[in-house]
Amino acid sequence: MRYKIIILCLLCVIASPAIAQQYKAELPYRMIGGKMVVEMKLNGTLRSFIFDTGASRTTLKGEFCREFGLAVTDSLEVTDANGRKSFYPLVRVDSIETPDNVFRFKSVAAMKMPEPSPLACFPVDGLIGSDLFAQLILVIDGEKKTVTVTTAEKESIISLRKMTRFVQAKMPIISVQAGSGYNIVCLFDTGCPRFLSLKESDFEALSSGSAYELLSEGCSVGAISVGGVSAERVSRRVNFPLLSVAGSKFRNVVAETATPPYTLLGVKLLDYGRVTIDYPRARFYFEPYKPENDLAEKPHDVRLQVKDGDLVVAAVWGAMKDVVEMGDKVLKINGKPIGKYDFCESIINGIPELKAKKKTKLTVLTRKGEKVIVY
Repeated sequence: MRYKIIILCLLCVIASPAIAQQYKAELPYRMIGGKMVVEMKLNGTLRSFIFDTGASRTTLKGEFCREFGLAVTDSLEVTDANGRKSFYPLVRVDSIETPDNVFRFKSVAAMKMPEPSPLACFPVDGLIGSDLFAQLILVIDGEKKTVTVTTAEKESIISLRKMTRFVQAKMPIISVQAGSGYNIVCLFDTGCPRFLSLKESDFEALSSGSAYELLSEGCSVGAISVGGVSAERVSRRVNFPLLSVAGSKFRNVVAETATPPYTLLGVKLLDYGRVTIDYPRARFYFEPYKPENDLAEKPHDVRLQVKDGDLVVAAVWGAMKDVVEMGDKVLKINGKPIGKYDFCESIINGIPELKAKKKTKLTVLTRKGEKVIVY
């Protein structure tokens, strides 16, 4: 009888994981100004947030913290996507929930942004970071525009040939292969609007090899990050003839150098396949829609942005460095004088006149007078 009881107990232990219930929630997202925006409940109220796998900590706008009376409890040093290091205050949030109430995260320590918020143009109250999902699995589907969150009792059934392990625990930091044998440590960052942003030191480390082709050098300003927009800097534009991500091949990947803490593999990756992030097992999976992708493109030699209502040059590459300079003002588009632009509208929806044609003639006021260039 005693042996029967022992055997029965063993069977119960073996069977328990097989019948454990797996919880799942689905978060639809929408793209706004190159950012993934989801809905979450914060202290019971449904709000909008940028879904940012590159953020190690959930972050709230200072205005939001003031509105909800969230008191500062501590501080944390953070390096943002432009390489800026700063100390940010921490606040305590009672609960953050998925809209369907399947997952509830209690007593969340969140960073507080300065006021006015660097994300003021976005209709959100902050960022949802990787810290919230440390014990969960995420499936990000760019075609369906959904993030599926599940508990991690079971491993993914995706082939291990489409998997790579985290280089650093708790964050989707992985190694991708450039060319044949050159590895780059990348952070999968859905807050980065590009396919790839190359860290300056990685560019220098690879320069002696044949991993990339240098296309041009130029000047540009950084992206919008938690710490704001970086100042003007020298940047290089390179082409990777071959880049492999979790076994999937990408050809002719154009990237620009910047100063983030890691090279960034951005949200554009979701245009080419589905990403699964298994945080507790430190695994990153990529399921491509096609066996191979060619990203060949001819990028603009001039980038524009709105400053104080004017449309100005914000990046200059290659031969264009001898034609226009950073800060030069655009006067006309296709011969028509332009008016003032709203900065936030340009970030979210772009400049309408620049979308009409593949080639656009710009009349630019430079230090040497007016010049007409093809954009």
